[in-house]
Amino acid sequence: MKILVLNPNTSEIVTQKVADVIHQIARPDTEVVVKSIEHGPESLESFYDEALAVPYEIDAVKKASEEGFAAIIIAAFCDPGIEALKEISSIPVFGLEECSFSVSLLFGNKFGILTEKKHKESVKSREVRKHGLEKRFAGVCALDMGVVEIANQREKVFERGKEAAKKLIENGAEVIILGCSSMAGYSQMLSKEIGIPVIDPTIATFKLVEGLIETGLSQSKIGLYSTPKPQKFN
Repeated sequence: MKILVLNPNTSEIVTQKVADVIHQIARPDTEVVVKSIEHGPESLESFYDEALAVPYEIDAVKKASEEGFAAIIIAAFCDPGIEALKEISSIPVFGLEECSFSVSLLFGNKFGILTEKKHKESVKSREVRKHGLEKRFAGVCALDMGVVEIANQREKVFERGKEAAKKLIENGAEVIILGCSSMAGYSQMLSKEIGIPVIDPTIATFKLVEGLIETGLSQSKIGLYSTPKPQKFN
């Protein structure tokens, strides 16, 4: 099987970090291509950043659908443009956020999210409501760090992540989700420290996708993700 892992920003550091994690866990018979979009923001830290990235994601997904890939993973926890990408793709498209939410429900009653900056707490809470998971949500806590900064400062991320996770546990979290792809590689160390499951969205999503590809399932095309009709552009 052949899987495209698409980083929807242009940070070489984040793309390489995601690639390092993926290549450690991929099955020997899985061919993996990890790349970033050709143009766009270095990191996605606002709705505006996400909007700028989506057209280049669309281009990459269209190409992947024609190049023999079995599935596409959008390697950003905000799942930018995921609905549009599922609409246009003839192969399954998966987002880190939607997959991590689903996996977390298997391991505990309530999940909490670690995110980058303070304003993202409202964004993540909004995403939880969109998925209808408010009753299974213990809250979100920011590390007050940028995406690229998180990828570069391991000790700082661990210390802030540990304290933030403890606050979420006090609020009822039984599972923690690392809410940024640049946090890839921190889950085992943090889980050992705080004593509960910590989900690395990159790892959880990739292993989930490897298994789901073998089922032959893909997004339904009769409702939510119906293929768009061609539009006239002026």
